[in-house]
Amino acid sequence: MQPCFTKFRSPKALIRQIFLSAITLSRKMELFVGSEHSDLYQKYRPTYPPELYAFIANFCKTGRGSLDTAVDVGCGTGLSTLPLCKYFNKVIGVDVSETQINTARTTHRQSNLMFHTSNGEQLQFLSDCSVDLVTVAQAMHWIEPEPFYREVTRILRPSGSLVVYGYGINTIDSNEGNKIIDKFYSHDLEGFWDSRRRHIDNLYQEISLPFSGSERISDFVIQNRWSVSDVVGYLSTWSAWQRYLKQHPDSNLLVEIQRHLENIYQDQKITITWPVFVLLGRKESEKKP
Repeated sequence: MQPCFTKFRSPKALIRQIFLSAITLSRKMELFVGSEHSDLYQKYRPTYPPELYAFIANFCKTGRGSLDTAVDVGCGTGLSTLPLCKYFNKVIGVDVSETQINTARTTHRQSNLMFHTSNGEQLQFLSDCSVDLVTVAQAMHWIEPEPFYREVTRILRPSGSLVVYGYGINTIDSNEGNKIIDKFYSHDLEGFWDSRRRHIDNLYQEISLPFSGSERISDFVIQNRWSVSDVVGYLSTWSAWQRYLKQHPDSNLLVEIQRHLENIYQDQKITITWPVFVLLGRKESEKKP
């Protein structure tokens, strides 16, 4: 039988982990603590297609895991947490930001859904071998992988699943419009993106899961028909823009982008598309004696 415990670590190693977790916590809190940002995030961030969550649930079942408890780490305002309630008896959303968690609790009220403030590297509130699925949506690049994977291995039941997924940079259905957004992304916000943003740019190609036999799929996309205001609202949720605003609070960059997009689209809707990447892993099942 596969043991469900965490190996003892030396005091020196433990202190180092606490130090690294504190640094990570501080960086993440810096970007996501504002209540206004949480409101923008909830209103303008895209949601994943329902078929993705059906696929995740089926992945859990085919691994002979149960659909009892799911934990969504880095849940933000709960956009990626709520869809799991359709498939699991109990769903827990976890995020480092108390502001994001408060928004999630206010917005999503399901009988089998709860939220908890914590960082992904420290999940002590969850018991050993108590979880069937751990998901991370668009947040793995903010998490320190070694302590997180250690916690995932501890809390997952044998045959439990880890699914890490997200979406890359968006495109819209206008070459001229794409050039405008690309300039904003690559030129105007240059120096304001965290270095870990590269993981989104390369669709998590540099990230691997800790379980043997892990796989990657790219069969899904997010596609919406949005107004110009919706697209600009989405751009305003970018972490680099939030950093930029702290130095340039009177900037009219997004106002100018909205004006240019309105000239292109007039009153027409914009088709906006994001590529979705999914990393799938499964903890080893119990070994029969």
